[in-house]
Amino acid sequence: MKISLLVTKRLQDGIFAQKYFDRLGKYGDVALWDSDDFEDRAKVLEFIKGSDFIITSWGTPAIEKDIIDVCPNLKGVFHAAGTIKPVMSDALMAREDIRLTASAAAIGEGVAETALAFAISACKGAFTMPRYTKAGEWNAHNADEVIDFYDIKIGIVSAGFVGRHMIKLLKNFHVDILVYDPTLSAEQIAELGAEKRELNELLAESDVISIHSPDLPATRHMINKDNIGLLKDRVVIVNTARGTIFDEPYLIERLKEKKGMFACIDITEVEPPAEDNELRFLENVNLTPHLAGTASNGRRRIALHVCEELERFMAGERMRTEIDRAMLSKMA
Repeated sequence: MKISLLVTKRLQDGIFAQKYFDRLGKYGDVALWDSDDFEDRAKVLEFIKGSDFIITSWGTPAIEKDIIDVCPNLKGVFHAAGTIKPVMSDALMAREDIRLTASAAAIGEGVAETALAFAISACKGAFTMPRYTKAGEWNAHNADEVIDFYDIKIGIVSAGFVGRHMIKLLKNFHVDILVYDPTLSAEQIAELGAEKRELNELLAESDVISIHSPDLPATRHMINKDNIGLLKDRVVIVNTARGTIFDEPYLIERLKEKKGMFACIDITEVEPPAEDNELRFLENVNLTPHLAGTASNGRRRIALHVCEELERFMAGERMRTEIDRAMLSKMA
């Protein structure tokens, strides 16, 4: 068996370690791409020739017909990154015998954990209280600005991989979990341990709202001038998903009007945000530079996921995050 990592040398070093190469090597010969670009197509084809499995990642070229032609026994494409769409091609779409998986779920675990950390910190005033202590005050504002993470309603917008992990984490707390996800029934959401809500109901009821939606035409500006007024005056908003979910000018306007609101924004509609973007300066905003996903050692989750998926494949099981072609139209 030949397992080819068609992944830049830089990303190999960042995602994998020798123990993961050794784990993959139990199932075949592991070939490692030795460059940081894929400009030499002839070199790519020679490297990939005869592969049974191809591991791709950020920056890997699409698996086009010429690659598939030199890999007559290709069984699977394992995408060591988020969405697999950048490496999809018409030729790969047509080959339903070539199984697909991607590491969005592994990345999503870190995103959900970051979102939970933001939510608890914002509720407890961890982002706002330091300005008072630095000014010489002590606990004068605790009663006004601190919310314990107990007996409150947490609204989850979208229960995909990230949202589901967030729900799993929230089960450790005494909170009510509400979910807006039009692709799931009330029964399916109940099985996750949450209650189904329509979007406007969730916006109106939630004390904390955590966004986990993909960037799709249907989700663009889904929170906008028509429904942003439904938010509670002291709601905490956490967006570690996509900046396009909010119509940003109306979010900024609402934050300026309602000083009791607090927003943890890890991703903006345009990145980086303009230097004069008011999200940079509002006291009730904690703006971070798209750090909720895999960073430094967290990228090792991806390598572990790839190894586990190959092990499931070789055991004759369905992979944990196996992607059916029909799913692609609903995925970011």
